[in-house]
Amino acid sequence: MGSIHLSRVSLIESLTEVIGYKSGLVVAEGELVELLRASGYFEKILASDGSGGGRIRSEEYENAVVLLLYKLGRTSSPNNIFFLAEMYHKYKGDPAMLDLYMEIGKLYNSSIKIAMREAMARPSQGRSIDPTAFMTEATRRYGRLGLDMAIEMITGVSRDLNRSAWGPHRSIDWKDEIELADLFKSENLATSHGTFLDQRFIDYLDRNFEQISNIHWRKFEGLTGEFFAREGYKIDMGPGRNDDGIDLRVYPITEIENGPPLIIVQCKRVKAKIDKTLIKSVYADVLHEKASSGLIVTTSYLSPGAEHMRTARGYNVEAADRETLRQWISGMRTAD
Repeated sequence: MGSIHLSRVSLIESLTEVIGYKSGLVVAEGELVELLRASGYFEKILASDGSGGGRIRSEEYENAVVLLLYKLGRTSSPNNIFFLAEMYHKYKGDPAMLDLYMEIGKLYNSSIKIAMREAMARPSQGRSIDPTAFMTEATRRYGRLGLDMAIEMITGVSRDLNRSAWGPHRSIDWKDEIELADLFKSENLATSHGTFLDQRFIDYLDRNFEQISNIHWRKFEGLTGEFFAREGYKIDMGPGRNDDGIDLRVYPITEIENGPPLIIVQCKRVKAKIDKTLIKSVYADVLHEKASSGLIVTTSYLSPGAEHMRTARGYNVEAADRETLRQWISGMRTAD
């Protein structure tokens, strides 16, 4: 592997550009340095007095890009290991599966060369590679097991291309770039990759769930709305301020005109546990709105007293607590 010489400024600009293109997220200098700090990558160069720069091995740069994409939620592993090598280690303990892996690998190599020639011959129609012939032949020769391994191989190679520091491939063709800082500082819910909260923020929170308590309160409401929208409900998102304590109204997709909401939602991005007072308040709103139920979405939990009162009095108010939020985000993340 070769090496390159970069100043502190050049290194930060280069990594920011690559990460921005691959992830669709604009990461500020301080955020980038913080993401890399624990890894030990480029420690001397990235130090505040590292204006002199230094020599970086190309594989070290590649590893840093993969690590950053992992920390931003854009790839499933921080380890920069070629997928075909991972497959080999996965199957090497089973002679039959290892033989199949070797045969599928040979078939992949021959098929991909043909597919690349075909793609180069039709530039006006785009140069994407069609793996259909490879999968068809793998199925013909080795049945369903061959097809499954062929799909695994295609998916893995695609993963490697999408997170490569050098190539133009990326898993999603982002329509724009957004700043990671907006998740924490902006109440704007406009998004080109979601309904109320951008997919890139969801992927980031899936990898960095501990940041859920620090996101902007309006983004927290957007996260809740995004979950219910993806579940197939119609959402009436409140104005964010002066909403009389109701942040969202959730309706069935076949909403009855002028009918009551199915669920009224209050979002609480707090560290303290939810007390009895909020339970009573939401229940009063349920009665006033003639809703079927109320929901408190919180980054914390119900206090024991609030939970006891809710169940003892039969209030139709539920809570989506911190663990529930983790499940919501995990379910909405981009598939690996």
